[in-house]
Amino acid sequence: MPEDTKYGPVLLETTIKEEWIDFNGHMNMAYYVLLFDQALTNFLEELELGLNYVRTHGKSMFALENHVTYQHELKQGDPVHVHFQLLDFDSKFMHYFMCLIHRDTGARSATMEQISLHVNMENRLPTRFSQDKIDLLHQKLDHHKTYGVPREIGRSIAIRRPAKKASSKPVTKNS
Repeated sequence: MPEDTKYGPVLLETTIKEEWIDFNGHMNMAYYVLLFDQALTNFLEELELGLNYVRTHGKSMFALENHVTYQHELKQGDPVHVHFQLLDFDSKFMHYFMCLIHRDTGARSATMEQISLHVNMENRLPTRFSQDKIDLLHQKLDHHKTYGVPREIGRSIAIRRPAKKASSKPVTKNS
């Protein structure tokens, strides 16, 4: 399956900049999150939940939790694109997934799963989406369900250790 149809629509295309490169000679981890945030901003603008929405309606989206996986390093000049997939939402929350892919090689460089909360900027408390926004989110979700479930979602973080083997020593009773 081509990457474009596997991970949702492309919401950001760019090239890795020199100032994003760290002392290891590859893109610093902070810039992966920056690219994901820019793709999210583009998604919010599509739904009219972006900057103009904050200014005119006094509501915004706050990130609550995210999980980033780094899978393939990126270097200066690498062309990349970010795919976005809405996974779920309710009256106040959005759950989504993004995938950063090297445009030329198709290598998956990183993924980010995130949950955001809809907030009233006046009192900075959670608030429900209006019905027209819920309708738009339903349309997007129905479309994005066609991409399937990304294998990286719902992962936890831990050091993987081999299972302990049962002792092969016979147990003896001391008399």
